[in-house]
Amino acid sequence: MARRIRLEPGYQPPATPRPQCFWANSPRSGGAALGGISGGTGAVILRALRIAGQVRKAWAQVERPDLARLAADGHVVIVFSDIEGFTEQNQALGDRGWVKVLERHDKLIYKLVDDYGGHVVKSQGDGFMIAFGHPAQAVLCSIEVQRALHGSADRWGAIRVRFGIHMGTSVRRGDDLFGLNVAMAARVAGQAGGGEILVSDSVRDALEGVSDIRLGTPREVELKGLRGTHWVYPVRSAP
Repeated sequence: MARRIRLEPGYQPPATPRPQCFWANSPRSGGAALGGISGGTGAVILRALRIAGQVRKAWAQVERPDLARLAADGHVVIVFSDIEGFTEQNQALGDRGWVKVLERHDKLIYKLVDDYGGHVVKSQGDGFMIAFGHPAQAVLCSIEVQRALHGSADRWGAIRVRFGIHMGTSVRRGDDLFGLNVAMAARVAGQAGGGEILVSDSVRDALEGVSDIRLGTPREVELKGLRGTHWVYPVRSAP
């Protein structure tokens, strides 16, 4: 079941002023929206409406955090995903059938990323780059995607999605992330097989004590463009 990031217990949103007024002449009837109301009262109403808009905007930020907030200190969890055998799947299903599968896949990714408090940085073809504030969110979201795909394989064209998760500092430019740790997350994903979730050493360390997530036997691998060898860990909770 999807988990959301919750606000502190007892937190109440700012009260929104609710002016008592009578809209004598509505815009639909061609009259003034504040017809019959004095200038001072009209100013109060307009101010109240602006405050209400600010409250709605604040709540939108709580529910759907943007990249600037997730990566405020430069430290962020980065997830890369893609579909194994993209070209072969396209050939097997035909263009129209493949586009339908991709649309369903994309909707699933966006929904679960939103459910787990993440942010889709960008998508291209069959792949996504996603940011999270905590590694547990990233792993649990990836697990839910795999469960959905395995639970109804026919609906998804039997696609197999692979995930790579890494965390560290990165540089944000607008609505994108750059840096060595971004490249490493992509390389970790490249080591995963279809239906698999792999995490890096830094993610493994940060998941200590998280009982909902179990990791399998680590693998020592070489990551293209990165020196030396690295350890990656499969997530056992994925089906």
